[in-house]
Amino acid sequence: MPPKVIGPYRVLETLGSGGVGTVYRAIDRRTGDLSALKLLSTGPALDPKAARRLAREFETLQHLSHPNVVKVYDTGVFQGYPYLAMELVEGLTLRHYLSLSDDELASDEALIRAIHAHRGSPPPEEEPVDGEEDDEEDSDAHSGLFNLSAYGEEAPSEEYSGSDDYEDAYESGPDKVRALADLADEPDTAMSASGETRLPYDLPPPDERPINVKLTDGELAQLNHPGRVGRVKDVMLQLCEALAYIHGYGLIHRDLKPSNVMVDEDRVARLMDFGLAKYIADDAAVTADGRLVGTFRYMAPEQILGEKLDTRTDLYSLGVILYELLCGRPPFEAKTPYELWQKVLETEATPIHSLNARVDRVMSRVAHRLIRKEPDDRFQTAEEVYEALIE
Repeated sequence: MPPKVIGPYRVLETLGSGGVGTVYRAIDRRTGDLSALKLLSTGPALDPKAARRLAREFETLQHLSHPNVVKVYDTGVFQGYPYLAMELVEGLTLRHYLSLSDDELASDEALIRAIHAHRGSPPPEEEPVDGEEDDEEDSDAHSGLFNLSAYGEEAPSEEYSGSDDYEDAYESGPDKVRALADLADEPDTAMSASGETRLPYDLPPPDERPINVKLTDGELAQLNHPGRVGRVKDVMLQLCEALAYIHGYGLIHRDLKPSNVMVDEDRVARLMDFGLAKYIADDAAVTADGRLVGTFRYMAPEQILGEKLDTRTDLYSLGVILYELLCGRPPFEAKTPYELWQKVLETEATPIHSLNARVDRVMSRVAHRLIRKEPDDRFQTAEEVYEALIE
């Protein structure tokens, strides 16, 4: 059962959970604004790396403001649990968005219904037409739907506190999160005995991931449907704008992949999860302990080799995403990370047009140039990619 209150936030529902924590839909009791609240595990389950990433994500994003970059609002520690409050994006990951049917995209209302169906929740009620008002009693009994404004006005739960003075129950700021991570990293803790958590390399076991599968005619027809092709290009242009913005601040994302891109009900794409982001002025090649960071399938050669990175590393990852969206599989596939690295470093990707003969030629050329081995051979800026896509 989720907590009812986390610091100044009242929890509405669980949005998702993973190995190191849970994300909730929450309302800020101070402002009444909705947010997505990421809460990490605590005690022996606390991952100090994840906590430091949380603090870094807040510091990275707190001064940024762009329609295609997720916003963050607050971070801190509540009763030993590190948390991060960020913009609530009501939408789908890039992969889910591009898999929607024409009917699900026929109108804004249809897209909203598809988003809520994916989340397993009912869509919001339609506003009453002019001249009609819902009876208050009928509204309360109307399938148990929740009124957020009323929720924000509720008195604090007794389970949380006996008073409205909730400010003493939590400590805000990234330094508080880092202090908790440092405590968890002390030699006498269970965390250091068990070692760091394994890097997620986003490759399912071999028996679950067939290699080099040829797509059927029906699947190719879906990939090349004019509506989907238009959506791919639209999202790629928005990602170019997001990358141009963060690169202009000297920032590298370092973990660009489809699951870190959300598309909302207005078809606006957001670049998410800046927990691995680094400034170019820093040593952006590896983490402090010399470990690779990122998701293997989308890593550039220089990232795998542990070399110093720059903004062109993100552009390589963008190219992998585009390649995958155009032909239904990534440019390099393998059953183990080591085999994947060998292919990325030593082989050339199969030409997209040989996998998908009807592919959009402009996007195909852009994808192949983005995934070239040497950074100097790629597009040099996100602005250049944008211009190439609109030719």
